[in-house]
This record gives sequence, C-alpha cells and structure tokens, in this order.
Amino acid sequence: MNNKLVVFTTTFILFVLLIVPAILASLIKMIPANDQPGYGSGGSVSVYGERTFTQYFVSKNKNLTAIGTTIKNPNLKNKKDIVFNLYDQDNNLIRTVNLNGFNIGDGDFIKIVFEPIIDSQNKKYYFNLASPDAKQDEIIEVFLTEPTDEIVEYIYDDEKHLGGAPIVTFHKPESRLKTVKLVYLNLLSKLLD
Repeated sequence: MNNKLVVFTTTFILFVLLIVPAILASLIKMIPANDQPGYGSGGSVSVYGERTFTQYFVSKNKNLTAIGTTIKNPNLKNKKDIVFNLYDQDNNLIRTVNLNGFNIGDGDFIKIVFEPIIDSQNKKYYFNLASPDAKQDEIIEVFLTEPTDEIVEYIYDDEKHLGGAPIVTFHKPESRLKTVKLVYLNLLSKLLD
C-alpha cells in the first residue's frame, strides 16, 4: 500500500511538472519580447486634439502582434476615441487600432493588439497615438523613459527626442512546439539558478 502511494505521488508530481506546463504553453497567443522599462525621470507628455505622440522602435522578433505601454487617463476624463496608427520605416500605414478613453484607467497598462506582421524581426517601425476629439481637460498622458536598444526616439510638438514611451512588444509564437520548448527552457533555467 505504501509503495503504491509513493508511485502515485511521484507520477502525479511528474505529471504536474512536465505535462501541465506543456498544455498551458500551447495556449499562449503572444509572447513579450522584453520587460517593460522603468519610467525613469522622463516625465510624461499629454495627448489631445492636435497634440499627438509618435514613437520610433525596433521589433526584436518576428510576428509583431501587439504593443503595450502604460497610459495615464487623469481622473478618467478622456472618453473620446484614441487612434493608434502603426507605420513601417518607409512611412506606409500598416495597422490602425481605435481605442476609447472610457476603457482606459488612470495609469493602466494597455496592450494594443493587431494582426501579426510576419517579417518584423529587427525592423524599425513607428506608431502615432492621437485623441483628435479630446480637449485640453480630456488628455491622456504617455509616460517617457530613456532610450534602449528597442525604444529609439519620439516626436512630440514637432520636436524629436531620444527615448520614448516604455513599451513592450508582443509577438505571436511561431509554433506551439517552440512555445512549449521556450517554457521548459525558462523553467529549467529558473530551477538551476
């Protein structure tokens, strides 16, 4: 009886450690390319009306499918449309996403999801964030950070600056098998640290 309990317990633990992560990993729809950089001392910029924010960045992986950043909606006053336009390095508009300020809290991490860009690895892109119908008391604010190898520069009030919004790029996994392999490699590296 005691032997059967040990075998059952060992089998159950191995199942949980080896099979459950594979099942869960196969359900992952997008993988972040990095952690969100800190805000630093860059402050923030206001977006409303004619004031837009343009961010240049480099996609480090294939299948770019989302961009995440923290947006501030002070006192939840902006309930207007927020337009996200994504351009390639040749100034071609490749994706547009419409958000609504009503769905953005004060300091929420927002993930802007679009159709994957298959050949995005190591390519430069830029996006424009605007809230054209918002007035000065209905601003949204974009936090700023120092430049990184992914966050290049931004344009605000027609002036270029180094750095930009602390963004995270998300990428669609190439295959479920590669995602499962990545999860196991990360799990193994955590166990060996």
